[in-house]
Amino acid sequence: MLKQHQDGETKDIFGKVINDFHLKRCCGLLKDHGGKVLTGNENAHKDLNLKPTVVLEPRLDSDLMKEEIFGPLLPVLRFSSTDEAIKMLNSMDKPLGTYYFGPNSSSNVNLQRYLNETSSGAFIVNDCVF
Repeated sequence: MLKQHQDGETKDIFGKVINDFHLKRCCGLLKDHGGKVLTGNENAHKDLNLKPTVVLEPRLDSDLMKEEIFGPLLPVLRFSSTDEAIKMLNSMDKPLGTYYFGPNSSSNVNLQRYLNETSSGAFIVNDCVF
């Protein structure tokens, strides 16, 4: 998302999904995820009006959690312990990216555990890849 500043007004500008096939594919990921849509259009699978969407606690076996998204959809999972999160990450196919938010230091035990006990295409600390 970019911010456009014009005439004292700020406007959000979102990139477009590249074509109808990918729009329908992304919208289809919202069809049966079993989670709670926190923001966005939970009916995008019906009306194809795709907006940046955050889904809390989707089912791990849903397409939203199994497919490569490449769109404005963000599944969010909560865990009560580092052990639980690492176990879940290791039970699934290797993710393209893992995002860690917390102190970025070699003395951070949780960060070191994620680095040493999980595997992903990219490991991002305190940032997001757009």
